[in-house]
Amino acid sequence: MLDKKKSLIIMLLGIVLAIVGLLSTIFVDGGDMISRLSTLVFALGFGLIGGALGSLYKIKRIEKIPGKSKQMEIEYKDERNELIRDKASAKAGDISNWLVLLIAYICIVMGYPIWLIFLILGVFLAKYIIWIVLMNKYNKEL
Repeated sequence: MLDKKKSLIIMLLGIVLAIVGLLSTIFVDGGDMISRLSTLVFALGFGLIGGALGSLYKIKRIEKIPGKSKQMEIEYKDERNELIRDKASAKAGDISNWLVLLIAYICIVMGYPIWLIFLILGVFLAKYIIWIVLMNKYNKEL
């Protein structure tokens, strides 16, 4: 659920990352790779700030409606809604798997370096290994 303290921590982390990225862009001249990394850190910081501000705005809007927070918490913990979320997550994971394979195939056809293709296929295999481990774990629990 929405948590004001968590959102504030994420916003603070975003501010720190944005400042670090900005300062490293200004004061560090380490070449192209460092420049890209600095820009990435700066953008990640502002992304976290934006997400946290959105969460805080949503929390503020929910707090204005009496009982809305409690109702949302009940709906979130409802078994039917949990089942729907789990099913949607599983379907999204299956679709993502096929997209990863499609990206690997496109990389093969376009002649990208072999290490990149193996990295993409490694992500695909890691997902299935994690899936097998979790299936065994849940079979033992239930």
